[in-house]
Amino acid sequence: MGFYSGSDGQLWIDNVKAAKVQSWAFSSSQAVLETTSLEQTDRTVIPGVRSYSGTARLFYYQASAGSGGSASTLIAKSVKPLIAGNDNANLDSSSVTLKLKIDDASANGRFITFTAYLTGISMNSSVGEVLSADVSWEADGAPTEVSI
Repeated sequence: MGFYSGSDGQLWIDNVKAAKVQSWAFSSSQAVLETTSLEQTDRTVIPGVRSYSGTARLFYYQASAGSGGSASTLIAKSVKPLIAGNDNANLDSSSVTLKLKIDDASANGRFITFTAYLTGISMNSSVGEVLSADVSWEADGAPTEVSI
């Protein structure tokens, strides 16, 4: 077995492999709850709430004119227009199923699948560079599949 590189990583959005992903990152954190009582001299803890978050950078890419792309799919989950006839309301953001995968040449690869809400979107258009979108997310609950 060897090392894996960024080219082995994949991002799947709602069970569709995302095209033109430059990078993704995943973070997990575990809170602890203190159980130390007055007579103890050393701090004791038990596991508390876990949370998962991450980011990705996708190039704004469409296979053909007018077709949707991976960045468009993610943006549409979070950015919603006003509801017609109601200038003070718009639709809620939609959740998205994300699968972060490392293609290790096995049948299924190594992956984590979870439902998330996008918490940030930033697009960058600069002369001489490809248009890209940076997205960040927070998972909603525990991962639904883990194969690490």
